[in-house]
Amino acid sequence: MKDEASGEMIFSHTYCTLFREWQTTEESQRVRRAYPHVLRFPWPKASVVVEIHDRNRAGAFQKSWSTTLDPASIFSDPGNPYQFESVDLEINGTAEEKVDILFIAEGYTAEEMDKFIDDAGRSAGYIFSEEPFKSNRQRFNIRAVKSASQDSGTDNPGEGIWKNTVVNSSFYTFGVERYMTTMDYRSVCDVAACAHYDQIYILVNTDKYGGGGIYNHYSISAADNLQSRAVVIHEFGHAFGGLADEYFNSAVAYNDYFPLEVEPWNPNLTTLVDFDSKWKHMIADGTPVPTPPDEAYEEIVGVYEGGGYVAKGVFRPMIDCRMHTNDAAFCPVCSAALEKMISRITGL
Repeated sequence: MKDEASGEMIFSHTYCTLFREWQTTEESQRVRRAYPHVLRFPWPKASVVVEIHDRNRAGAFQKSWSTTLDPASIFSDPGNPYQFESVDLEINGTAEEKVDILFIAEGYTAEEMDKFIDDAGRSAGYIFSEEPFKSNRQRFNIRAVKSASQDSGTDNPGEGIWKNTVVNSSFYTFGVERYMTTMDYRSVCDVAACAHYDQIYILVNTDKYGGGGIYNHYSISAADNLQSRAVVIHEFGHAFGGLADEYFNSAVAYNDYFPLEVEPWNPNLTTLVDFDSKWKHMIADGTPVPTPPDEAYEEIVGVYEGGGYVAKGVFRPMIDCRMHTNDAAFCPVCSAALEKMISRITGL
């Protein structure tokens, strides 16, 4: 966002979208789709120019869209269509100095709001049960918005189940059963506007396994599945830290998600095109690069082939990690990236 009069940049924000994921699917080669999106920035005091710069397949940014916004225009509306109640679950300081996590209710009726607040508190506990969040808990605030839905639960197209819910979530995103998301990002942001937030966490009132996480977009997961703890933490790693999936042997809808001739922007993957910009400084002398996935290196930071949904050409930092099998904690590389993001947002 730039001041129109001076051209000075006064705000910028990085993010990913579900639409960009869709563009890597087979369907995108034969179908045209449009996904709604929301640009979030401080309400300007004077006329501003808003620009979107997209990262292309070569990793370079190109301006793809711009508009002028005049806050004095009769078409500029600073209001919020929702007036849902927000609840402070844990406040450790002002919004300016803390990372603000906001849980929003999805598929909870008005009569189920007590359950939602309990579920949100438990889910926050999952995140802060693990490092580096555990030792940094005082640098976060946690809130919840009581966004009531007409129906309880969420869409499950595979079983012909359709629900009327506040942000229109669904399983079977891109045809993958476990991938639960919402394409209605406008409703998500309208609900989230009821409280302070840096990170949106959509908590879905279901016991079916599933979820998703997109960097600076939102996290989403089931509240009541037996594996909810692991999913909540994993998806928050995506949305908060920009961490990529390190697995390569689970079904996904993506094709050529990480071009092998380009260094991934995610901090926990490398194609070795520009490894100096990644975790090279964390590798001990004598550790081979690439690193064989042998027992001798089980707890060693190295460069292990397989990650980003492919078995060859993309490398991860450890044999196992929260972003690999979801059975382990965050590895040192992922932890360092999350610590860096905490410091970036809090300014400390």
